[in-house]
Amino acid sequence: MTGKKRMERVGLALLIGLVLAAALFYIPLPYYVFGPGAAVDLNEAISVAGHRPPPGAMYLTDVNVMPGRPAFYAVARMLPGYEILPRKDVVPPSTSDREFSRQLGDAMQESQQTAAAVAERAAGLRVKTRTFFTVLAAVKGSPGDRCFRPLDEIDRIEGRSVRDQSYLRRATDRKPAGTSFTVGLVRDGKQLAVRCRTYRYQGKPRFGISVRYGSQTLALPVAVTYRLPRINGSSGGLMFALQIYRTLTGRSLGGERDIAGTGVIEDDGSIAPIEGAREKFRAAVKAGATVFLVPQQNYADIRGAPGAAILPVKSFRDGVRALAALPRRTVAR
Repeated sequence: MTGKKRMERVGLALLIGLVLAAALFYIPLPYYVFGPGAAVDLNEAISVAGHRPPPGAMYLTDVNVMPGRPAFYAVARMLPGYEILPRKDVVPPSTSDREFSRQLGDAMQESQQTAAAVAERAAGLRVKTRTFFTVLAAVKGSPGDRCFRPLDEIDRIEGRSVRDQSYLRRATDRKPAGTSFTVGLVRDGKQLAVRCRTYRYQGKPRFGISVRYGSQTLALPVAVTYRLPRINGSSGGLMFALQIYRTLTGRSLGGERDIAGTGVIEDDGSIAPIEGAREKFRAAVKAGATVFLVPQQNYADIRGAPGAAILPVKSFRDGVRALAALPRRTVAR
């Protein structure tokens, strides 16, 4: 074999190797892979102006979320501590990996804001918020279909601010179908006022729209600073709120134990489920945590797992009570 032919074969082999390597990391599969992440000491990651945390430590537990690629899929199949989920169970079909990553970043910022507001209210401070209804969709041909657009934020009805989840229903119920209302809303960042009448829908006077209730924190009495540059998602909300609360109040919450956990926190303090409970629990145990808080909806995923006491919670208040009771109770696993 001549030197030229040998070089050609070596070059071809290298090219094939590069193509195969690229395929392992770039060919998309219809899955996401969840792997073990880190446990972050929130004494170091969160600063509350004018306050220092009491003894003990609280940890945010994280997971590594990897896009479905042959290399990641193979690792998850071979090694313990990984979970493979169908992509359709995690994101809508039209959402790209890049868009999903951006959404996780937005969710982290929202969870930080919500956690601070919940914690400061629980500590007895007055938190200034704006509450509103986000328009999700409208019944075709209804008055609402003509008046509103998806993502409009309705914050006033007849000049009165939205106060709670039933405010829109109560306002329209007070007057007969066909009544026109002045509705204040934010659309594309601009404050507007529109006139919209109700019609009879399923026997009730309604605009014919589906909405989601939400709130926005306008001002916190005590400034909170986060230092979490490489972590995204909303599942840290529960632990953020507990860390801020114990720092504001000086309550150690569970003595000097190392406590970890996970859970999405809502504006009203309720705790929503998360993905990757098993991986987050493993990260907590590896970090030395002896107690792990988990949303009630995810408890079955890790019930009985060795390494730390597991406390299922439904709300922020539930978590505070459970931790306060730790010295006097034996935790069932």
